[in-house]
Amino acid sequence: MTNATESSLNAMSGRLQDWWRDVKTSMKTTTTTTTVGAPAAQPAPNVGSGRSLMLGSFELSDQLLGEGGYAKVVLGKNRETGEHVAVKLLDTRLDPSSGRAASSEAAIVREVAALRRAGSHVNVCGLLGYYRLGESGACHAMVMELCRGGELFKLVERYGAMDAAKIRPIFVGVLDGLRHLHAQGIAHRDLKLENILLAQPPGAAADAKALVPKICDLGLAHVHARGADGKTFAARDLTQFCGSRSYCAPEVMARLGYNGYAADIWSLGVCLFGLVSGFFPVDEASSRDWRYERIARLQYAHPSQSTTHAIYAFYQRPCPLSPALVNLLDHMLTVVPSKRSTLAEVTASPWVNGADQLPAKPPAPAAEAAVAAAETHELMRFDEEVDVSDYLQRSGGGSGTDVYRAAGLPEGAEAAPPVICRQRAEESVGIASALSL
Repeated sequence: MTNATESSLNAMSGRLQDWWRDVKTSMKTTTTTTTVGAPAAQPAPNVGSGRSLMLGSFELSDQLLGEGGYAKVVLGKNRETGEHVAVKLLDTRLDPSSGRAASSEAAIVREVAALRRAGSHVNVCGLLGYYRLGESGACHAMVMELCRGGELFKLVERYGAMDAAKIRPIFVGVLDGLRHLHAQGIAHRDLKLENILLAQPPGAAADAKALVPKICDLGLAHVHARGADGKTFAARDLTQFCGSRSYCAPEVMARLGYNGYAADIWSLGVCLFGLVSGFFPVDEASSRDWRYERIARLQYAHPSQSTTHAIYAFYQRPCPLSPALVNLLDHMLTVVPSKRSTLAEVTASPWVNGADQLPAKPPAPAAEAAVAAAETHELMRFDEEVDVSDYLQRSGGGSGTDVYRAAGLPEGAEAAPPVICRQRAEESVGIASALSL
């Protein structure tokens, strides 16, 4: 390498930090690359004039698609096919002046490993290429499928509660994507409305039925090791607390051992509830939230009563959802993991298969009818018997931090449902893990 060439490449590498601060500056750097399925070093890329960067067969533009606390996403395209792609850019170096947190090297490696394990599926946002940028390799570029429909979260943000009939095909697609991930031994662990993107097939009409949901962001996913037979995956209780609090299953919030697949079912239930109701079922699934405390006690004391109807009753609202949808939500939002619906049961549920009514049941004997009537009477008294004075309820206060206030409502005050809002994923070592160190 000549001195002039080396000097030029060093200059381009030095500009990477400036580019990170403002994606619209020239993106010039040295590059090493690891393509999907074929780890190999690549020669230095061709650098476009001023406004583009070549990564293998992909060309990055300076058009910003999105930005979060850890990453930027810019528009790119495959130079061979002309197909547009989204490029997720992450930096593991902490730069206080940028106002952006550093990404975890381990989290990036984990996400790439999960995406490679997942492979290709119509309802999973696929990894098309992975590159490490800069002389130190501290910056990462993940080339992903482009989903022009944006996040599923934005539908709720824009329209509030949505017609269940329009949500059904989207939910079925998300369900298929999650079934694929679980079949590959992957527990997502941060399934939420922000992590479901919508793609629109070329030439499709611009309506909900044409949108294809794609699960994305596997940065907190757990990839189970293969079993002794090489075909199945070894069962393992997980202990790490991770995810977004309003979506986290009770067993995850408890920081104890949990089944990652069962936890995903709860999160999927929260997503469905939010889409059709316009608010979260609980603020968080722990005793700090009076809503959760009440539904946990309800499910224990009166398992035949509907959790979904009880949640609506908290706010003196009639439940507008069909019996089949209520039944599905009740079984997905079951506190005890062993009693929660499995993915197979969700897939086979009447609502997922197009029905709004449940199959007719034979009339209950008089004795059972009397028990049901007694349970209904107890449910009416349930709200009065719950002492919430010692519980805490979150109040973000617009700061984005976890601040809590007393959950007991002033006399005569009306409870308000938890508003669906963006939530930043969290992670920490579980109790069981910490004790084993």
